[in-house]
Amino acid sequence: MNALVLDLDYPALRKNKNIETFLNRYEKVIGQIRDLQMKSEDFDRVKVIGRGAFGEVQLVRHKASQKVYAMKLLSKFEMIKRSDSAFFWEERDIMAFSNSPWVVQLCCAFQDEHYLYMVMEYMPGGDLVNLTSTYDVPEKWAKFYTAEVVMALDAIHSMGFIHRDVKPDNMLLDRHGHLKLADFGTCMKMDSTGMVHCDTAVGTPDYISPEVLKSQGGDGYYGRECDWWSVGVFIFEMLVGDTPFYADSLVGTYSKIMDHKNSLNFPDDVEISKDAKNIICAFLTDREVRLGRNGVEEIKRHPFFKNDQWTFDTIRDSVAPVVPELSSDIDTSNFDEIEDDKGDVETFPTPKAFVGNQLPFVVTLYIFTLQSAALQKKLRLLEVQLNNEKQVKDDLDQKHRYSSCSLQDMLNKEFNDRFQVSGRKNLESSLRQLEREKALLQHKSLESHRKAESEADRKRCLENEVNSLRDQLDDMKRRNQNSHISNEKNIHLQKQLEEANTLLRAESEAATRLRKTQTESSKQLQQLEANVRELQDKCCLLERSKLSLEKECISLQAALETERREHSQGSETISDLMGRISGLEEEARQQRQALSKAETEKRQLQEKLTDLEKEKSNKEIDLTYKLKVLQQELEQEETSHKATRALLADKSKIKVTIEGAKSESMKELEQKLAEERAAKLRLENRILELEKHSSMMDCDYKQALQKLDELRRHKDRLTEEVKNLTLKIEQETQKRNLTQNDLKAQNQQLNALRTSEKQLKQETNHLLDIKRSLEKQNQELRKSTLYKTQVRELKEECEERNKLYKDVQQSLQELQEERDSLAAQLEITLTKADSEQLARSIAEEQYSDLEKEKIMKELELKEMMARHRQELAEKDITISSVFKMLKLQMFHLKFNHKQIIAVGVHISLFCVFIFSESEKSKDWEQQISQMKQAFEKQLQSERTLKTQAVNKLAEIIYRREFRSRDSRRGNDTDMRRKEKENRKLQLELRSEKEKLNSTIIKYQKEINEMQAQLADESQMRIELQMALDSKDSDIEQLRNLLQSLSVQSMDSASVSSGPEFDADDLDEACISGLEKISLSTGYFHCS
Repeated sequence: MNALVLDLDYPALRKNKNIETFLNRYEKVIGQIRDLQMKSEDFDRVKVIGRGAFGEVQLVRHKASQKVYAMKLLSKFEMIKRSDSAFFWEERDIMAFSNSPWVVQLCCAFQDEHYLYMVMEYMPGGDLVNLTSTYDVPEKWAKFYTAEVVMALDAIHSMGFIHRDVKPDNMLLDRHGHLKLADFGTCMKMDSTGMVHCDTAVGTPDYISPEVLKSQGGDGYYGRECDWWSVGVFIFEMLVGDTPFYADSLVGTYSKIMDHKNSLNFPDDVEISKDAKNIICAFLTDREVRLGRNGVEEIKRHPFFKNDQWTFDTIRDSVAPVVPELSSDIDTSNFDEIEDDKGDVETFPTPKAFVGNQLPFVVTLYIFTLQSAALQKKLRLLEVQLNNEKQVKDDLDQKHRYSSCSLQDMLNKEFNDRFQVSGRKNLESSLRQLEREKALLQHKSLESHRKAESEADRKRCLENEVNSLRDQLDDMKRRNQNSHISNEKNIHLQKQLEEANTLLRAESEAATRLRKTQTESSKQLQQLEANVRELQDKCCLLERSKLSLEKECISLQAALETERREHSQGSETISDLMGRISGLEEEARQQRQALSKAETEKRQLQEKLTDLEKEKSNKEIDLTYKLKVLQQELEQEETSHKATRALLADKSKIKVTIEGAKSESMKELEQKLAEERAAKLRLENRILELEKHSSMMDCDYKQALQKLDELRRHKDRLTEEVKNLTLKIEQETQKRNLTQNDLKAQNQQLNALRTSEKQLKQETNHLLDIKRSLEKQNQELRKSTLYKTQVRELKEECEERNKLYKDVQQSLQELQEERDSLAAQLEITLTKADSEQLARSIAEEQYSDLEKEKIMKELELKEMMARHRQELAEKDITISSVFKMLKLQMFHLKFNHKQIIAVGVHISLFCVFIFSESEKSKDWEQQISQMKQAFEKQLQSERTLKTQAVNKLAEIIYRREFRSRDSRRGNDTDMRRKEKENRKLQLELRSEKEKLNSTIIKYQKEINEMQAQLADESQMRIELQMALDSKDSDIEQLRNLLQSLSVQSMDSASVSSGPEFDADDLDEACISGLEKISLSTGYFHCS
């Protein structure tokens, strides 16, 4: 509706009553809708960061949320002028519907009268071209960025698209230094076999694959392997510094690409590993053997990507080789400076008839998702908090286990020391340590209690945030009920909320477990306090406790037997639990298989839905077009029917046959309409059934996910129980071994401890003295070695800096000389290029003006032809009416002589009218010839201007290439950029030449058609002139007849004595004369 209102809101079209009523009814409503929709005024422009053929990219800030985005502006006028108004659909769909972190996300899309707007996330790290120009990229970095490019291309291929323009210019870096793919204007949808049909070569010359080159001018048929070729070129460029098939001209690059088996060479002065050479050669081969043809896993398994820092699953979470340093959120230091374009914006001309310039851009609106992005960020923060809480909980569990193990070890040691007769002092020291540890444990228990309380508070906060997120989701649902895309986003957010709820439940369970462990630790502390008291009592009674020790030995033996029994029982329980775990794992596998089947069915249904929607839209368009054609045919038939009624009023039989034919045609048309409507209803019913089926599949998918989550929880619980049992068994075995060893060593230790105490004291004193002397010596040695190493390092640094200083001075001198020469060349070429661009723009404007004038002239010619035909028909009607009047007057001549004189006057006036009309036809023919000459002159001037502009551009390009050959040294990044610009200019030249040739052919066809029309018109003119001459002769005959009749009437009036005048003879003579005239002219037969 918005596009229709924009296309109809012109003064020339408002003259039509139907258009005027339509605009009066819907203009205000659509104005209100425009005010509610997103507009470019909702953003503050910060800076222009990119410019292309169809528009520019701006850095903007959203006024409401104060967030920074990159906004892409596409000119509707330029897209329609170049007949490229459909490439933005793929770009919009890929960025909008992809959830991959490797693709630049689209936040919103909208339009106005002149532009299409796409608001994307801002990538402040710039592109990889900037990175390669500022750093010498090592193989480690190239490995990292290649892996991220592989992941990004896999994400796009999984969506069913081929990129076809993979190059460093389209690889952007975010604020963390990770890579994302952009610029999806060249993407193309794959068919069911994963292939693409295309007859034009698309892409950048240095990165284009041989199969895409072969598709130029033929039936191209290739798959996703063309993107892996570009990846191979990218790796070579990263490691070497230049593309592998570089040449001074496009023909040279294309010939090298086609002969890649012989032209691929590695330079000797660059160190490249065997794995890197292997992967480059595996990518730069024929498509039948190319790496990646059998899937991405084939690429991931290549030894080039082996390292110790990251894998393909963890690469997104790892640290990038280069993290951009940003001063603020609007830092554009990683982008080239681009001047603001202050020129006038080209807009559509005001049409005199309906053109439909806005119709190709219908439904480019995409729901604004800034709020959903904020919600997703909140959910991510909540997930991070949950992970942190889990880590804290794990740390507390480990500390608790460690403290319990240490307490048990201390108790065992104290129990062993209890058997020693002379270990009273040791027991007292151990008691003191136990008291300290008791205080520490009490402090830790208080800390764990506080942490548990803080976790409970965090849990409450998380629950409040989840509730707020649910409220926001409900609001989003209410706002976005009419849009399918918002429903998908809401479903995604609901899934995330469900995951957050499950995480919260797990966190609450963990908190309850922590509380339980806290209560158990408090109980253990109480037991420890009781044990400490018992030990204090026993310390006093150690000398009298020999009998009690023997009893305790017997009890220990009994405890050992019980522990053995418990150990056997624990092993049996472990075997049972392992059996349960295996059964649960099998169930989980079955559930996963069912899930994978459901996902495949869901994907197939979604693909069917998309295909049916496309078929529905195509059929609706066909139906509307057929309805319009049928309406036009009906109108034409009605007009012809009216004409036949006017011409054939007396012939009733012919009228009946025409009406029957008309009714039959109307019935056929109505049958066709009924069939089309029935087909449309069938399609809509089929789409509804598919949507129901997809909703049922979604429900089954959710239920399967819930079952999987329950099985995973049950499995985790069982694994925890198994771990706890194994820990208990290990502790029991340790206790048993310790008790056995203690029983054996008690007798030996009683004898050896007394002798060892004295020796240990002497040895400790001696060791303390040695330690002091060694520490002094170590300090002196460290000082001396530090001084020596510092002196050596300083000397080496001085020598290296001197060498670097000399090298830098030499390179600076060379660079200054090159810069001066390049600056002079650039100034000359830029001035020429500016002048040529001005001339080209002027020529294009003149060309568009001439096209407009041509269309207007054609319309005027058609109108003139229609008028001329109407005038001829009117003349024929007037002539036939004159002959009828003459007949009647001839019948009434005997009664009224004055009527004969009036007929003569009328005939003379009619002759004057016919003469003036013949002169007008001659003037019209002269005008047509003049218009033809003017058109031919304009075409010739257009051709000359176009050829001059193309020749001058070619001269500039060849001059740049010649100078670049002379001044090209090394791997200078500026020269590479200039060469790429030259290649782009050559591509533009080729496209302009092709367009010029096509326009020349079109105009030649139009000239031939005009010449044929002029020949037809000249023949028509000759026939009309012949008819006019015949009519002049007929009029002269009528005049002669009238004169003779007047003479006869005068004779009959003057001579009364003569014979009587026979009126019947006179009538017969007049009628015979008129019949002769009518036979000669053929007008009476026509009537």
